[in-house]
Amino acid sequence: MVAAAGAALLCAQLPARADALSVINGLRQNGCGAAAGTPVQRSSLLDAAARELVRNTNLERALERVGYPTASSTSFHVRGSRDDAVIRSLLAERYCAAIRDPQYTELGVHQSGDESWIVLATRTATPFAEVRDPEIVARRVLELVNAARAVARDCGRERFGAVAPLTAATTLAAAAAVHALDMAEHRTLDHQGSDGSNSGERMTRAGYVWRASGENIAAGQRDADAVVAAWLSSPGHCATLMAPHFTETGIAFALALNENPAIYWVQEFAAPH
Repeated sequence: MVAAAGAALLCAQLPARADALSVINGLRQNGCGAAAGTPVQRSSLLDAAARELVRNTNLERALERVGYPTASSTSFHVRGSRDDAVIRSLLAERYCAAIRDPQYTELGVHQSGDESWIVLATRTATPFAEVRDPEIVARRVLELVNAARAVARDCGRERFGAVAPLTAATTLAAAAAVHALDMAEHRTLDHQGSDGSNSGERMTRAGYVWRASGENIAAGQRDADAVVAAWLSSPGHCATLMAPHFTETGIAFALALNENPAIYWVQEFAAPH
């Protein structure tokens, strides 16, 4: 069961840059006049959920969209300042009890201008525990893909020699995340997005200027090893993975819990202009 709560808007005046993880953990460990609590960990999925809140999405819906398996959650919206001390003071004044609640184990944050959206949550058990941390999973996919590119291989009837490794690009990861979430939400496995977009258009929207683009998608594989193995066993996906003209990549997945398939994968491939 998801317990979701959204805090009212707070107002402040000082412009600066806040480190929400340090602010929250400071309050949990030595704030509010209580004994030290356990620090929370940063979660990329909760960062994505915080971004969803910008669009006035409710917290439960935001967590569902990003595939976070939620046991309990709460959120706070701070505006008018990005100064650590100001945000700490505002949160401590109104929300100490929620911030110090020991059930919360992870944090996500999104900041835009002088506004900060903060999400605290804890996970429920999921059969996809292997993909808990998107950054670790993406690094494992990249490691496996580059290991595959380092060896000559046949992709169906097409022979590829060993090629140079790919490097990760954050803008390509953002484009991959958008499409993974879109496929999970609409329960479709398709290179065309629900808005009619193709992979190149999604890269452009993410701010990537490309001269060559490609994309691999998949659904249902439990972890990084399984999805890369599936791509290598498919001639078309294998050819994209081995293409020598691609130099950069972005990797993402999204969960569709209680559905079949329950996970969707995207890897973008590109060469910059």
